[in-house]
Amino acid sequence: MNSSHPGARGRGNSRAGTVLIVVAGISALLLSLTVAYLVHMRSDMEESELVVREAQARLVLIAGLQYIQEASRLGWDRPSTPEHEEAFGWTDVRDGSAGPKDRLGNPLYAVGSGEFPDIGGRAARFSLYAMERPPYALKTAFAYNPAPLNPALNWQDLVNYTKPDPQPAAETWEDFENGTSTPRIDSVGRSWFRVYRNRTAAATVDEPATYEPATFTITCGAGATDGWQTYADAVTAGQGAVFNNDIEYFKLLRSQERILWFRAEWTSAVGGSGMGVRLKNGFWELPEINKDAYQSVYNGTALNGVDQHWWVNRNPVGSFLWIQRLEHQPTDW
Repeated sequence: MNSSHPGARGRGNSRAGTVLIVVAGISALLLSLTVAYLVHMRSDMEESELVVREAQARLVLIAGLQYIQEASRLGWDRPSTPEHEEAFGWTDVRDGSAGPKDRLGNPLYAVGSGEFPDIGGRAARFSLYAMERPPYALKTAFAYNPAPLNPALNWQDLVNYTKPDPQPAAETWEDFENGTSTPRIDSVGRSWFRVYRNRTAAATVDEPATYEPATFTITCGAGATDGWQTYADAVTAGQGAVFNNDIEYFKLLRSQERILWFRAEWTSAVGGSGMGVRLKNGFWELPEINKDAYQSVYNGTALNGVDQHWWVNRNPVGSFLWIQRLEHQPTDW
């Protein structure tokens, strides 16, 4: 008859318990390392997201500045008139009054409407996104016309283009001209900007009232609030459903955004240009083409006959006297 000693069973149970404790300790250590690694990775991702949003907000500033420049003269065409109106600047270059105005001096916007571009009116809001296919888009493919692998062909046949290069990304001219305005899903809710035309400063005891119709506050945002200043503004405009009709959801999106404020003053002044073009025998010439042959043009010598010469202004929509980064949120934006 076989029998085991009671002490032997006790030592076996003790060894099994020790192994279990060691395994549990190692598992806990591995779990701790995994949690620490995941927390560190999440922290890195959040920091990277902040960097991305900062970069997006700064890039949006370029869009805001370009909008102010172009809108100083362009985009005011009234559909009800046969004339294609163009303006003379935010500060009219003819008399210094507040613009934009047409050639007869009539404002091209509703003065006193309280809406942009009225001075002190509600800011213009712009939500940015990438179109599925922008107007006049070209295909990104290359080598539309590979050289034929036939040495028997002459040079003219080898280099003769049989297909247009580059090629349009649309099949018809209408589609090519209009593009597809549908936003790309991955670009929606990522950036926006607002342009506020600063109201005239009030007079004080020491200084008279200032009149600066060309000073703007540009708000650059990287986030999903779509450029609304407050949730109440979105609701007033009938856009509360964009935020699930939930103010807390709007606050959550706002807390995740990066918003920068800038102030800039537009001026009609433009810099000098070194870009010269000339009309030679009915054809335009760029600056460096045949420069040696027509050196007299670049020496300022007057041209004879029907040929003409101009110095082209590279910036016909004005520039900026100054651009200021605001450290704190302004009262009106």
